[in-house]
Amino acid sequence: MKTLIEQNYQSIIKRGLITDKTTVQEFVDKIYEEVNELEEAETEKELVFEMADVILTVLNYARHFNYPIEKTLKQKIEINKNR
Repeated sequence: MKTLIEQNYQSIIKRGLITDKTTVQEFVDKIYEEVNELEEAETEKELVFEMADVILTVLNYARHFNYPIEKTLKQKIEINKNR
């Protein structure tokens, strides 16, 4: 998962879509934009690609601000299993 996160993050940086000045609000706005596109998806293919966009945007957000998302996902899965 770390490789996937890093490859995606670096590809977005290379395109200039994330810089050292990218703010939390810009990530949140992008997540909302991707969720809106998910809601508007009309085919299964579009739906799956928009899901991927949402996930990748959230992972970029976590990577950018050094949030331990992989560790937290594992913890959250354990919490969910014990509910």
